[in-house]
Amino acid sequence: MADFPLFIKMDGRKVMVIGGGSVALRKIRILMDYGADIRIISGEVRDELKMLAEAGRLEWQKENLTKKHLSELDEAFLVICASNDETVNVMAANYCQRRHILVDCAKPGENSDFVFPSVVRRGNVVIGISTSGGVPALTRYLREKIEALIPEWYGELEIELCQKRRELKMSGLGQSDRKKYLRQWIAEEEKIREKGREPYENRNEEEPSGHGADGNGGGGH
Repeated sequence: MADFPLFIKMDGRKVMVIGGGSVALRKIRILMDYGADIRIISGEVRDELKMLAEAGRLEWQKENLTKKHLSELDEAFLVICASNDETVNVMAANYCQRRHILVDCAKPGENSDFVFPSVVRRGNVVIGISTSGGVPALTRYLREKIEALIPEWYGELEIELCQKRRELKMSGLGQSDRKKYLRQWIAEEEKIREKGREPYENRNEEEPSGHGADGNGGGGH
């Protein structure tokens, strides 16, 4: 069965990473981009992780995980099992699942609650792609296709749309009108940017004054 796509706010959430090798490094890089509070549990780590710890960007607990220390995982919102010792990964994953702590293992399978998707990101615009662990090569292929379709300026466009959305909410317009004006504005902006011109300044000439963007009644993302 396919995995359910779910976007989670990670800012400030405790993530414990067991292991300090290449898999741990790759996943830590991703998590840091989303503000996670990271602690590594490993006797040895990659040089890049040492530097991040020295800079105070993450915490490094300089010991390998043992059975008597499993209770430390209770602090975590999410645990990454990326040890070179598979028995340690299984031990930690089983512990987490008994306590309903989200866990991801280096080798996807029964012990993992989730997988890291392949991501296309343009600012706050985030697209996750997954084949539910089935065919990673297809996931990468789809990511590359989507990257080619979504220019970098969509991140800037999203910021401008947030302001437009706030204005529309205060305008007194009904939901259907807000949706119409917002979609019209997006289409116009796309045409302008795709032609390589700067966004024009006075778009309000074609819109009622004081509005500012939604399209879903203000409850969506």
